Amino acid sequence: LFYAMPPLHDAAVAIGRRGCDAIRRSTLVNLRPTSYDAKTNASRLYANHANGLTHHRSINTQQTAFRCLSTSSSPSSKPQSDEITTESKDKSIFSKLWDKYSFEGQQKRIILGERLFRTAQYRANDPRWFTEARIPYEFRPRHALLTMHVWFLHKRLLADRVDPHLALLVQEELFDILWNDTQARIRAEGVNELTVNKHLKDAQQLTFLQCTHMDHCFQEFANDDKKRFEELAGVNWTYVLNSDEEAYNDQLKRLTMYIEYQYVNLLEGVPDRYFWKGRIPWGDIPDFANMKDNKGKKLKEVGDVAGLEVLPQPWRKTLTDAGAPYYWNTDTDKTTWKKPS
Repeated sequence: LFYAMPPLHDAAVAIGRRGCDAIRRSTLVNLRPTSYDAKTNASRLYANHANGLTHHRSINTQQTAFRCLSTSSSPSSKPQSDEITTESKDKSIFSKLWDKYSFEGQQKRIILGERLFRTAQYRANDPRWFTEARIPYEFRPRHALLTMHVWFLHKRLLADRVDPHLALLVQEELFDILWNDTQARIRAEGVNELTVNKHLKDAQQLTFLQCTHMDHCFQEFANDDKKRFEELAGVNWTYVLNSDEEAYNDQLKRLTMYIEYQYVNLLEGVPDRYFWKGRIPWGDIPDFANMKDNKGKKLKEVGDVAGLEVLPQPWRKTLTDAGAPYYWNTDTDKTTWKKPS
């Protein structure tokens, strides 16, 4: 506990920096971040500007139609026994400093950030995206799927009324965890270690572009369902389907309707008491059965996907910071280097 509170001069510096950040946000709300050099700075930059992103590149795609999705629940993180209040409260500057610098405050947001990220990772890594949905099992499409689900959590944290200050800190932590995971996945691709930071910067740029494009869709076309759907279809085509000219319109419609559903689900459907424990009921993945190609012909079923590992429950594939894979049993917390059968 000797390190629970920062020295007085550190607190003064923190207060001054927060004041400068507030001035910058109030005067530069319409600017999009352009620097992605450091992982932590990148997280803060997107968080600071997320509410003011209004100038984005428009994405034009073919007109699409809505499709209904099922809303049943899916596996989520284990609950904690502790309860939190759902009433919004104003915090003093000392409470905010405690949240940011104390051991307990850092531990709380790290645990919650990890839980939220793992729920997004679990959903984005579902094998059905790459078999039934026919999304290419490549680095960029997989990263785009993960970014999409992290963005859903990011929007919920921005809209939080339980503890808005802590929500912003958790948001920074969430993106920091994303960058660390991205770095591990880059190393797992077998790239030269000297080029890892360059590839990470490229991935950060793609991440922020995807997030800002999705922000644009829901901000600019909040009252125009048809136009918003078209713009979201363009986001999916650009990032998730990697601008594939042979992508199926039927596939694109179902992916886009998933974003529409999930956005409402996270902002309005998940109770605060579940969200603040990292328990996210994502709902069902869209039904990709009986999809048709652009000529109206029914698509054949997909067989084995190169590189995709389907593990027995409750095993998960995880990466070390060096990119080496190992396997984790979420029920027993047992880990092993050998693939479970």
